[in-house]
Amino acid sequence: MNDRLSLPSSPQPPVIGKRLGKRKKMIVYEDEYEEGEVKPQDLLPLMNSNISDHDDEEVNAKPIGHVVRVSGEGEWVTKHFKGFETDGISYELEDTVLVSPEEYNMKPSVAIIKVNNSLCTQDIRETRDGRIMVTGRRFYRPEIAVNEDGGKWGSEEERELFYSFDEIEFAAESVMHKCRVHFVPPNKTIPNVREYPGFFVEKVYDAKLKRLCGIVDVGYGDNKQHELFGLVQKTIDRIPSWPLKL
Repeated sequence: MNDRLSLPSSPQPPVIGKRLGKRKKMIVYEDEYEEGEVKPQDLLPLMNSNISDHDDEEVNAKPIGHVVRVSGEGEWVTKHFKGFETDGISYELEDTVLVSPEEYNMKPSVAIIKVNNSLCTQDIRETRDGRIMVTGRRFYRPEIAVNEDGGKWGSEEERELFYSFDEIEFAAESVMHKCRVHFVPPNKTIPNVREYPGFFVEKVYDAKLKRLCGIVDVGYGDNKQHELFGLVQKTIDRIPSWPLKL
């Protein structure tokens, strides 16, 4: 059976918010666990980040590699890079990351560091004061996604996220660490958490209309459909012998 998806390309939506500030400490353990066992770092994204002020740490981010593009003129010139580094860990375009929450009683945000393929825009850039800023596609947690009746969509699965075409902008030093997100087509089962830990996405959330649609539904427009199919295909390629949904 051929699991390849036919890909149909796209202007990006406006930035909906900015996130600046320190990153909260998050301990990531090394390979102390047997294959297939759920590790602490795999569960951390599912937990609240109730961390006090004294647990904040100053993190210095620096760009990786050469400047790939320059935008603006004069004092407003901006340098764009393919990636950045914090604490010796490198992050690049299309990495999925946890971003430190604005409030201590909130869970971390989840975003994909994105690239606008149609405009060849690199969305990791250095500001005039030397700060590294990142633009990403935003994921919504079901418990904060508002439905058409004013309530919350919610989910029975703690690992579930909703994808969106909204953008968020955040400082590189607010990135906590990388995380895994599986994009699940309607004919596939949710990946087993022990074999494939991380979040999963089956739906796309429209924050303006407060609606949910399937990730392979038609009607998003060719460019957005191409983006979704590409994300689904990456998950298919990553999970061999992925069981079909009965």
